[in-house]
Amino acid sequence: MPPLRGTFVVGLTLAVVTLPQAIAFSTTLAGLPPHFGIYAAIWGVLFTALLNPSSVFSGGPNTTMSAAIGITLLPIAPQFGADYIGYALTLILLAGLVQMLFVLIRPLGRTLDLINEPIVNGLICGIGVFLICKSLTSFAGLPINTQVEWPLWIAWQSFVAVLEIGNLYAIEIGLVTLITSLVVRQWRPLRNWAILLGVVAGTAYSEYLSATVGIQNTLIEQIANLSYVGFVLPSLPSFSQEAMADIITILPGAVTLALLGLFQTVAAMRRMNRKMGSYTDSRKGILADAVSNCVLPFLSSLPTCASFNRMWLVFSLGGHSRWASAVSALILLLMVLYLAPLIAIIPMPAMAAIIMLLGANMINWEDIKPHFKDRREAVVFMASFLSVLFLDLFGAVIVGSLLAIAYSKWEQAHPNISLSGNVLKIRGNLYYGSLPVIEAMYHRAIAQDDRVVIDFSECFYIDQEGIRWLAAAKAAQHVRLADRRRSDDRRAIERRAAADGKRRTGRRSSKVDRRKRSEF
Repeated sequence: MPPLRGTFVVGLTLAVVTLPQAIAFSTTLAGLPPHFGIYAAIWGVLFTALLNPSSVFSGGPNTTMSAAIGITLLPIAPQFGADYIGYALTLILLAGLVQMLFVLIRPLGRTLDLINEPIVNGLICGIGVFLICKSLTSFAGLPINTQVEWPLWIAWQSFVAVLEIGNLYAIEIGLVTLITSLVVRQWRPLRNWAILLGVVAGTAYSEYLSATVGIQNTLIEQIANLSYVGFVLPSLPSFSQEAMADIITILPGAVTLALLGLFQTVAAMRRMNRKMGSYTDSRKGILADAVSNCVLPFLSSLPTCASFNRMWLVFSLGGHSRWASAVSALILLLMVLYLAPLIAIIPMPAMAAIIMLLGANMINWEDIKPHFKDRREAVVFMASFLSVLFLDLFGAVIVGSLLAIAYSKWEQAHPNISLSGNVLKIRGNLYYGSLPVIEAMYHRAIAQDDRVVIDFSECFYIDQEGIRWLAAAKAAQHVRLADRRRSDDRRAIERRAAADGKRRTGRRSSKVDRRKRSEF
């Protein structure tokens, strides 16, 4: 166990950084009361810390998953209402059950490794743009746009509304929060505290305006009274007969929510493993997410998944993610129990400014730039990115996944084939998908020389259909097959290597055991 003092300092830092984000995720993105984000930062973080023994994993509320809840439920019911909250709890539980399938069915969990980085980054960047657009109305002190149009149309409507009827006092508070956070980020010692200090500055300016101008004139909306938030707040998902039609409607959203969480958990653990030079099985993170998201809907909480930013924060501070996360959850619980009146006066424009900042942080050029060096990766990235803006999250996942799989299969179905004289050499896979390409080159070779040699020494994989094609080509007496792995040179090399090994170990030479010879 790491030193108690160091763990406490890292946990305190993590708690004060997570609190404003958790509230913003809940109120501005998911359309839920603030306690949903707070409980996710307490119980979600604590559950994942207990379930995952990894030293790099840190779970909790997430920007993308919170936004996915708002996007999925926006057409179903008004935000912050009783029906909306019930559907949100049901959506989170369904997502947890879907994630559990990826734990129980091993081949299904293995498919997560086939989702490549361009898809995930395209989704994250698209959601980042959407978050900036969606926060415009709260930033200007206007009601949240609940119309169900595609995001770019919402962005245009919100921008026009801000220009025409935006609350100047709210815009000032948002700008103070945003500018303070950006300025503080320039000092390395305070970089991790930028969001907290931005919220403090925005809240202080809001209180100043209320004292000088009057809250009846500023009309600034605040978080809410959090005195009702206690140790736990039990809740039940909605599965009534009247709600079944709407629940069926949100099933694709539940799948999307589950996949978004799993994508980010797997990607975050991969990145941290590479940075730390260690390895932790991502299935541990998947199990922690699945179990937590099956329990959290009964505790009035947002869903949880791994957070690369929080994991990197703990690592940069020299902490152990598991213990630091558990300590941060306990500290945050004490803060909510004893500092609720101070948290309640945080203005909503400050929360909107933080969401806009987080959305901008999701568009990281350093992560995007490598994808544009390869045409196929660029197409997959742009398809995922644009699908978020023009379709929805579920459509973006489907489009990006299909393109990634299609490019992977295209690569496998187009082996490197060269014709030198009458030797046709195949490098790659010889299977049903690549046979049309190979046969086309084969027939061109036969047209030039009726005695062709097919060299498949560098074929990585040959399926049954490939074997039948080779047999048919040889039976037609047009070709001769060459597998240079069966050559005498190879056998001689192996025998010499075996003899050298025996001499080094001091063993007497003996007759070669044919059972240990190479199959080639």
